[in-house]
Amino acid sequence: MSIYHETNKFLEECFHVLEAPAPAPEPLKVNEGHVLRYKKEHHCLEVAIIQKLARYISGLNASLLLLEAGYTQELGAIFRTLDEFGEDIMFLALPISGGIEKTQTHDKYLEQFFQEEFDNPSNAILSTQKRETISRKKIRAVIANAGKSGLNPHDASELSRTISQAYSGYVHGASGHILEMVAGNPLRYFLSGMAGTHRQSEFTYNYWDYAYRGLITLVLTAKVLGNAEIVDKGYKFIEYFEKVTGDTGSGDAEKLMKKVKRNA
Repeated sequence: MSIYHETNKFLEECFHVLEAPAPAPEPLKVNEGHVLRYKKEHHCLEVAIIQKLARYISGLNASLLLLEAGYTQELGAIFRTLDEFGEDIMFLALPISGGIEKTQTHDKYLEQFFQEEFDNPSNAILSTQKRETISRKKIRAVIANAGKSGLNPHDASELSRTISQAYSGYVHGASGHILEMVAGNPLRYFLSGMAGTHRQSEFTYNYWDYAYRGLITLVLTAKVLGNAEIVDKGYKFIEYFEKVTGDTGSGDAEKLMKKVKRNA
């Protein structure tokens, strides 16, 4: 797994280069203490993308720790969050580098993203506001309609939904997913990870996809922020990653969707 450690280190180093010129959050007095918040004028697409990329890279680091310990159930739950973070970054980047106009969905997303959790921070119980969230369906529709996936809009949304749904059971604790913790003779639940079992090997294979998507997302973020040096480094590392792992992310999305439909 050394290539994954190397990849995560590369992602971290590049992220810190990208965040350096970005607006920094500032202390805001709340009750008797302070919290960090961005000024309202910085509630923009670029800052939201930086924050989402921070969670993606942090999630990859956490995922690798869980993978090495064999905690595949918990790893599946983090993979589910990485699906959304990557999708959010693509969605947020479209008005800047994707050739589309900023939509009302983008405006609403930013409004809700930067919204405080409680309108009465001194007493959460007395707070009246509720956090509305933009549905995945709307976000996927914007991405699909931008025509960047090589699929028609309907198939692009369905493929994204299917991939995301594969890991939802780990988040919600579906029976079929929980039963993946059972192995051995006699059968028993593994409560301290599944190191050394086929589950660990299975998720090691799956981790490749999230590491690869992390590199693609880094390049996309660098393009959005106008950092040509990181874009170039990112593409070179992707080539290196493909060479070391013996796999590539290339493929025909349309053929993949047809295969999915045939096997349905």
